[in-house]
Amino acid sequence: MNSDILPWLTQHLEKFSTLMLVIILVEIPIDFVAFQQREYKETAANFGVGIVHEILSRAIAIVLILSGLSFFSTLSPLRIPVNIGTILLAILIADFIYYWNHVTEHRIRFFWAYHSVHHSSTDFNLSVALRLSWIEDFILWIFYIPMVLMGFHPLVVLLSLEIVGLYQVWIHTQKIGHLGILEEFLNTPSLHRVHHGTNPQYIDKNYGAILCIWDKLFGTYQPEQEKVIYGLTKNIGTQNPIKINIVEYLRIWSDIKQSRNLREVSNSLFGSSISKSRQARLSNID
Repeated sequence: MNSDILPWLTQHLEKFSTLMLVIILVEIPIDFVAFQQREYKETAANFGVGIVHEILSRAIAIVLILSGLSFFSTLSPLRIPVNIGTILLAILIADFIYYWNHVTEHRIRFFWAYHSVHHSSTDFNLSVALRLSWIEDFILWIFYIPMVLMGFHPLVVLLSLEIVGLYQVWIHTQKIGHLGILEEFLNTPSLHRVHHGTNPQYIDKNYGAILCIWDKLFGTYQPEQEKVIYGLTKNIGTQNPIKINIVEYLRIWSDIKQSRNLREVSNSLFGSSISKSRQARLSNID
């Protein structure tokens, strides 16, 4: 393993992460001074959710992820060398896996239960990038086990995930319009606004992280054509970070209690005949 590249990349990612946080914070007084429409209670909730997520991620999740990926790495006889080229390849593969991981989060209720946290804000600004489930990182890494089985170093996989995640911070904004030809291959604020929309034609579209080519290849691409309505069709109606994180689990538990057999219990947890995000966002029924 190249001993210089990973520490250098880690250091610069930390700097970039700090920069993104500064930009998120700066947007708030700019909106206030410019009298831009903003739901400040939602912004406060985003920071409340985000702070706990960051604490859990740094204190526990990263250790778990590296331990888990390292274990599966020992099961593979393959070892891909660490250099600029292989790191770029890892980012591309991580971006592809993210697309399918994201699809899974929308179409299987067990995963939607945590991912719905990110979609539950009725406002859309940079702070929404912080609104991540407190258990997300404990589950998300499982989708990337194939990368270490392919021979990628666990640290390379983790850093690839960091890059895929950090890229998405800037696309949570209404301040940037269409970006023309960039939207032919990159995920942009316009495309991501669509992903957060409850408009019928926008639901379950634009799953990509860095690239939107996966959406084009697999039929989930949708350009922004009308004003986006954010949140869930049946919004959760709370800015309490704890309630934001558990509301969908409470709904699952309610469905399980009403189940008459194991099949219905299984469907309550893993139902995938129709996207649970679609059900939750198109229906007024819990």
